[in-house]
Amino acid sequence: MTLTQLTYIVAVDKFKNFGQAAESCSITQPTLSMQIQKLEEELGVQIFDRSHQPVKTTKIGSALVTQARVILTESQHFHEIIQDNNGEVKGEVTVGVIPTLAPYLLPLFLRKFSSKHPLLQIHVEELQTEQILERLKNSSLDVGLLVTPIDDPSLESTPLFYEPFLVYASEKSPLANKAKIQQTDLNSGDLWLLTEGHCFRDQSLAICKNRKRVTEINRNIKFESGSIETLRRMVDQETGFTLLPYLAAQDLGHRKQIKEFASPVPTREVSLIHNTHFKRHAFKESLVETIQKSLPKDIHITQTKNTQVIDLPMGTK
Repeated sequence: MTLTQLTYIVAVDKFKNFGQAAESCSITQPTLSMQIQKLEEELGVQIFDRSHQPVKTTKIGSALVTQARVILTESQHFHEIIQDNNGEVKGEVTVGVIPTLAPYLLPLFLRKFSSKHPLLQIHVEELQTEQILERLKNSSLDVGLLVTPIDDPSLESTPLFYEPFLVYASEKSPLANKAKIQQTDLNSGDLWLLTEGHCFRDQSLAICKNRKRVTEINRNIKFESGSIETLRRMVDQETGFTLLPYLAAQDLGHRKQIKEFASPVPTREVSLIHNTHFKRHAFKESLVETIQKSLPKDIHITQTKNTQVIDLPMGTK
């Protein structure tokens, strides 16, 4: 058994196709197939069911692929420990970012960070929270940028900043004439929401303390979106309100639809998170520093007394 063979079975499990897996490993398909067959003969098990298209990983194969990922990650740590000891930030890194952060946070820091570390190849993927957590645990992601706290002993998080929530209210809404918004002012029946799976949805519902009936204007409309921008446009065209993270409002100027909360201001804790086997500390320190220095001045990197961090449902598991 070799690390090369383990790399090949991980690739086939990922692509469910021998040809694509071979291409990703920069080898020919016959070479990849031969090495996997040798591994199967050595272990005395069938890792892949080749009679299916796409290729299907067997039950025992799935367990072996999971362990292969662990072994490959641990072997990579040898190089990472040496690089970290030398203060080097290079190689490849994969970062997962949740959709309510990616379009607003990445443009603030990614180019600066990339220029700072020209020998580092950065892969960024936009993923929902559950996907990031799963892939951190199986080591197919190095770090995630997402909302915490998350109570999971296999993961470690470093708070980056505390981002206030804002109200984006229709001019037809009763909220339009308010200077500051109290959480008890919010009627969840008038709230335009993201689809299920977004942690921002759960936090938005937690902030809306009022559970009054839906207004007459929106009684026959139920719409959920995967995009904050779509929700904002629905508010402009219809009525009601939606909630925005602070960074999402930076390009909107001083629109009267944007309302701040009264103290304590509902806030989300944004963190960098990784699994407990993570070794690239020089990379992490540089990334944390770059992100924090790139934030608008109104975003705090520590929690202040006039803020209320909104917990995630999964954070209490």
